[in-house]
Amino acid sequence: MEEIKFPKPKIHLFVCVNDRTKSNNPTPSCGPRIKPEDVKKVKEWIHSEGLTTEVYCTKAQCLGFCNPEGSVAVIYPKGKFIKGIQTKDDLKQLLREEMSSSQL
Repeated sequence: MEEIKFPKPKIHLFVCVNDRTKSNNPTPSCGPRIKPEDVKKVKEWIHSEGLTTEVYCTKAQCLGFCNPEGSVAVIYPKGKFIKGIQTKDDLKQLLREEMSSSQL
């Protein structure tokens, strides 16, 4: 194994896209509210804002906090979990708020 050298982001957002609605026994899940395509759009927005070395966004299959109120994301390095996300615009707003509090 070898370490990969790359710029450390100031903010790394992990977004759950797990969708259990099509299973035989559906339980609360982040999908279908937030989809992989939504995370892609947020990444494109990060790029358009010129923040690709400071802000990372990664889709996750499960963050362990399923709930019926909305999708879940976690912001690192704070380790702050957020629930109730409904749209990709909510994710952008979350990043805007985090960037302003981190002085990016």
